[in-house]
Amino acid sequence: MNKLLLAAVVATMGMSAAQAAPTLYGKVNVSVDSYDDGKDDKIEVNSNASRIGVKGEEKLTDQLAAIYQAEWEIDVDGGDDVFKKRNIFAGLKWANLGTLKAGIMDTPFKDAAGGYRDVFNDYAHADIKEMMYGEERVENVIGIETDPKLMGGVVFALQAQQGESTTETTKYTDGARDSIGDGISTSLSYANKDLGFEGVIAGNFKSIGDFAAVGISNAPADAIRVGGSFDLGKIGATGLYLGAMWQTAEISDYTNLQAFSVTPAYAGDYNKVEENAWLISATYKLANTPWTFKAQYQQADTDYAILGGASGDSSVDQWGIGADYKLNSQTKLFANAIQREWDNSPKKGNADESVYGLGMEIKF
Repeated sequence: MNKLLLAAVVATMGMSAAQAAPTLYGKVNVSVDSYDDGKDDKIEVNSNASRIGVKGEEKLTDQLAAIYQAEWEIDVDGGDDVFKKRNIFAGLKWANLGTLKAGIMDTPFKDAAGGYRDVFNDYAHADIKEMMYGEERVENVIGIETDPKLMGGVVFALQAQQGESTTETTKYTDGARDSIGDGISTSLSYANKDLGFEGVIAGNFKSIGDFAAVGISNAPADAIRVGGSFDLGKIGATGLYLGAMWQTAEISDYTNLQAFSVTPAYAGDYNKVEENAWLISATYKLANTPWTFKAQYQQADTDYAILGGASGDSSVDQWGIGADYKLNSQTKLFANAIQREWDNSPKKGNADESVYGLGMEIKF
């Protein structure tokens, strides 16, 4: 299967000149990390969301084009699954209006953490998905996104998720997820390069996601995420970028939430899980040098209740610092140091985690 997939990617390079040639792209990001999960300390080689993909568009009329993308995560550190699906979709693009796509895609809610907000995105044991809801790539989705030119830099995105499940009715208070829009993810964003500002507000409505503190995966939840980033070079602090994000999320209609062991031990299922989280970050590009420095602090608090009356409050804090050294426009060396502290987590307990890593990234 992997040989066939690789052959298909390579074959795209030989398409007829009568067709719009697809773009082959990707990156390899590998690090050697010292990771301590609070119980064991080990040395790991990690493939930090390394990927390969093809994308392109085919002109249909002066105003309309067909678009496509097929992207896979590649495991370059020796794992069993060499290829894993990432964003794979096909759709239509209207000039100066927007796009319509269907397939597997990052949610608009997830995209709201991009830019200079989550500066440790995709790094093993450092990504905000380790402790925050909302970092999902969802299958069976239909999405629309307006062109930035349509509304003067304002972009509206909406994604409808089809559950395609008719056999798990008992897991959902609203019945089986088997229709259009079982889950919704949406966002409204604005970017202005002249002002050096990007802002976004995103919402999820019964959109599946993970709650790390209680160890629950793929639970439909309602959530709001607000984020922004600022280029302080516009006011004289050349090379300095600040980012911030806040979110709240609550499981909305999942009733079969299996309880994990906690102290003291409870029996039963969760009937409430609510997470509130935020982060701040800074990135500094040292002028006339290949160096970039970054730092980030984030916190998440999770309130939970279990059938029978037991309840609790879990918290987790994480800070990280890092440095990148660019060898050229496509290659960099990097070093990261991350510390994370869990308190009263039903899944993690009271634990201190850390990861210290050195690595290299090559883009193509």
